Amino acid sequence: MPARLIVGEYNVLWEALKHYEQHLLGVAANAADKDAQLDADDRLLKLDSIRTVMQIAAKEDWDLDLR
Repeated sequence: MPARLIVGEYNVLWEALKHYEQHLLGVAANAADKDAQLDADDRLLKLDSIRTVMQIAAKEDWDLDLR
């Protein structure tokens, strides 16, 4: 059985993901070369997927809307 996060954990993780997203946006915007920009963009795509899965899980576990 997968572990269920509690509401407080969802909120802390959500805020951390939002902060990391801002960091990656800055890295992508100020990348010194194309490879660094592509790496940041790839991480942003993965982060978006993680956030979507987390939103679904929070809704199913606790009827919690993460925004």
